[in-house]
Amino acid sequence: MKCFSGKTLLAVSFGASLALTACGGGGSSKSGRPAAEQPITSGYSEVEGPLDAVQQPLSEQVITQLAGAAAGTPLEGAINCVGSFVVTDVLDILDSVLVQVDPASLQDPAALLANSASGLQASVTELATDLPVALASLTGASCTGGSAGESGSNPLAGTPLAPLGDALAPVFAAANGGGSSGGGAPSAAALMQQLSTAFSEGLATVIAQDPTGQVADAPILGGLLVTLNQAFSDLAVTVAALETMNPDATGAAVSGTLNNVLDNVLTKVVPIAFIEEQAGQGPVLSSQIEAAVASLTGLLGGDLSGLTAGDFTSLFGAGGGDLFAPLSDTVLGGLQSAITGALAGGGSSGTTGTPLDAILDQLAPIQAALSAQGGSGLTGTPLDVLLTPVASVLQGGGACPLATTPLAAVCGLVSDLQAALTLNPSADPLAVLQGLLESILGIFSNR
Repeated sequence: MKCFSGKTLLAVSFGASLALTACGGGGSSKSGRPAAEQPITSGYSEVEGPLDAVQQPLSEQVITQLAGAAAGTPLEGAINCVGSFVVTDVLDILDSVLVQVDPASLQDPAALLANSASGLQASVTELATDLPVALASLTGASCTGGSAGESGSNPLAGTPLAPLGDALAPVFAAANGGGSSGGGAPSAAALMQQLSTAFSEGLATVIAQDPTGQVADAPILGGLLVTLNQAFSDLAVTVAALETMNPDATGAAVSGTLNNVLDNVLTKVVPIAFIEEQAGQGPVLSSQIEAAVASLTGLLGGDLSGLTAGDFTSLFGAGGGDLFAPLSDTVLGGLQSAITGALAGGGSSGTTGTPLDAILDQLAPIQAALSAQGGSGLTGTPLDVLLTPVASVLQGGGACPLATTPLAAVCGLVSDLQAALTLNPSADPLAVLQGLLESILGIFSNR
């Protein structure tokens, strides 16, 4: 468990399967550094539980690789910080419940609630306390704990995202035992609902004041904001379901939350959906990812019955390996090269004239690169960023790098497109692609 000055993170036992790291006295960690210098996450998980099997590859094979594409820039720090917040703080809330699930607890909702309550409160409070630090990283601030948000301050003041910070400021104060009502931090359900409502309303104001979409529609940044907004809404439903002692509703909410987090991180934070939108050809890759995610999260069972077999790592690990590793080796590799190449020429200068330019100036050339039409790629559209790694392997006589995975149909699409263009080099690649999208992937072009 992370140690921060000013936090009331409960020293609780989650049972034999849940390990907590004790916080040292005097506001310092075991490393001897002041709490204000500690990163908000020290790994992919702070709550040892079943979802570690998802958090580790999502952190190491997706977030870290995406951030590495922007190495040496403030964008790298922002992706690492907000991405780690999603992987760790958001999914740890689910783990604080899932770690208590067994056949007996599913038959005794009151016991499941009682056993989960203290861990759930600690995880929700920590999420609300870490959020201002994660948001501040969007302005180039370091991803460390401390006083950010504790007094109800706005970590996004003076930027186009200021309305979001203003809406959240009272929630930050309440999470630290302040707020207008006093009397300590609110319950987990109340705090999560307040945070969800404030984030949603604040983001809506940001979007309304940003008619050009310069902020909310930017690749990566827009995906991070959408992911956080959906995650908070889903978590509010999950925590409320748990407090009603309804295991079926809780199970459905947990599965839905995990599904949406994975979908959003893998297609929106990783800007696959952005590229598809620029290409105008429909959800070529994102549809396959979403289907794979649905199969993966379906292993939980809508009522959490998937957890009662015991070894969740065995249950979930194989499916996760079939999704995360192939993406990392192919699509993310292509994206990493495109982003690094876009940043090689330097970023823009003074995009908005505010601290948010710490990342917006880097996102401007990335947006241009991921929107570029034409070129010598397979389709002449931005889709080539995603498809070229697969096409290169197939063209060299190699086996489909996505074979035996839920994404294998993408190889069929690329292979048939290559074959058609070889037979008729003068054919319009987009016309051929549009026919293949329907026949192979079952989707229609947006054109």
